[in-house]
Amino acid sequence: MYHIIVNKMAGSGKGLRMWRETEKLLKEKSLPYQVFFTQYAGHAGELLENVDENLVQAVVVVGGDGTIHEVVNKLVYSKVALGVVPAGSGNDLARSLGVPFDVVGALDRILKGSHHLIDVPKVGEEYYISIAGLGFDGKVAEVTNSSRSKRILNKLGLGGLSYVLNIFRVLFTYQPSDVSVEVDGSVKTFEDVWLIAVANLPYYGGGIMICPDAIGNDGALDVCVVSGIGRWELLFVFPLAFKGKHIKHRKVTTLRGASIKISQNSSMVMQCDGEIVHNSTTDFSIKEKALKIF
Repeated sequence: MYHIIVNKMAGSGKGLRMWRETEKLLKEKSLPYQVFFTQYAGHAGELLENVDENLVQAVVVVGGDGTIHEVVNKLVYSKVALGVVPAGSGNDLARSLGVPFDVVGALDRILKGSHHLIDVPKVGEEYYISIAGLGFDGKVAEVTNSSRSKRILNKLGLGGLSYVLNIFRVLFTYQPSDVSVEVDGSVKTFEDVWLIAVANLPYYGGGIMICPDAIGNDGALDVCVVSGIGRWELLFVFPLAFKGKHIKHRKVTTLRGASIKISQNSSMVMQCDGEIVHNSTTDFSIKEKALKIF
């Protein structure tokens, strides 16, 4: 039995279109499934409360990274594997793992039944799977999630571009912070920090390779710190991040470790997998091979 969770509104309606394609294929193959549709934020997690791990072959999400984020928080250390049919605006998890963006390819990957184990980061009591971002990128995610441009661009098939557009919207008002980053007990301090990304996988923001060396099964978190840089120079560095070449810039620092603790002199918006997380702590850990995924 496949337990399918569909976010019909993902990608401004893309989720529903891709579910109809998925449903057609499942029926053609006479595969057993139950489908559940999310109705509000947090509902995807609730729909997994009573899943029988002995009866369900896989939980399949037809939706975006936000829906996947909710499901991951319920499947950590579960016997049930996660499958993804990417239907969001960014689809960065699928991009990082090489999941096909079309229904046929994504579903075929799941039905082959060959899953692997992936690490799952945790900040406070919140699990995530791809990247947590603090500071500028957290603020951009916050603005993007509520922006009209995201809905319009999703309908045009350009959802990832909404994040880029809102970078310019936030750029000239954001105020950097002074930050200390402790990695496995070793502390580094940074002045005028724009952003800190704590990554399990390389991509976020609809194709930005913020931590190009991040690998989801190496037992470590990759950290990218952008600090001490002017606004106009940041505009120059930003395009380099789509290919991961920004890490060579003198104002970009990369770190790696299993335990990350961040202290800042002012509040910083935090996002995990593109979803805003209101945490009282910014202490990160990694749970090795804690999630089965196709």
